Amino acid sequence: MSQHTDDALSQSLAKISANYQSSNTLRASSDKVTPTQAITKAGKIKTAEKTVAELALFNDQIFCDLKWDGQSKQALNLINCEFHHCDFSHAALDFMQANGCTFYECNFKNSSLKEAVFEKCSFFASETQKGCYFYGADLVNSQFKHCDLSLAEFERADMFGIEISNSKAQGSSFKQANFASVVSRRKLFSSAFLTDSHFRYADFEGCHLASCDLSGSSFVNANFFQTNLEKALLINADLSGIQFERLALAGADLRNAQLDGLDIRKVDLQGVKISDWQQSVLLESLGVICFPD
Repeated sequence: MSQHTDDALSQSLAKISANYQSSNTLRASSDKVTPTQAITKAGKIKTAEKTVAELALFNDQIFCDLKWDGQSKQALNLINCEFHHCDFSHAALDFMQANGCTFYECNFKNSSLKEAVFEKCSFFASETQKGCYFYGADLVNSQFKHCDLSLAEFERADMFGIEISNSKAQGSSFKQANFASVVSRRKLFSSAFLTDSHFRYADFEGCHLASCDLSGSSFVNANFFQTNLEKALLINADLSGIQFERLALAGADLRNAQLDGLDIRKVDLQGVKISDWQQSVLLESLGVICFPD
């Protein structure tokens, strides 16, 4: 994460696009249909708002242009469903369970998804290179497991206790998202589990992730400007080339983390934990050349 330039971001997202074109198409070329054709072909597809409001379980359904903003439905259960350009803004969808679902350019702005669980779901439209919109959403204690959240917008979302594991969130924005709960006037308690996932070029500017678990994740070229990672678990994480200006890292567990490009003159590393081999990597920023014994 040396410098967070537009050219580098463009190159990274171009690679993401190439990967998706080869491995994550909507349908095989022999059976590719438009959303309108899919509705006609499936026959049983229901897209009416009333239908969603009445039922709690949907299996193998396709929804296009669903307008469900401001509606309320607790504990929805979705299995292998598709949602194209659907509007869930300001909707109350707490305790939702979704497995194997795809969400193409859907709007979850200011929606409530507390304790929702998403497994093997995709929120990235490879053909248009766009992610879903979660601005200001309530995602407290929600879980995303084996999901694709690339290019999603989570700015100012409430994400206390969130779990994103074994997932992709490349190029996603968590700018000023809230991972903390106010314990007292002077004390914040943060909770997040962003583990074993890809956050290349993600934006965490202004986030309070102190004592959170970010182990095993790749944050190559991510933006951590004014981010608090004090006492965070970053074991086996890849922090190469991150934007680290005004990054708080004191007391963090950095054992076996990739730290290429981190300038120890500009980051407070008091109390951090590192492995022996990482000493030479950190000293390189001072121009010190280390040789093995």
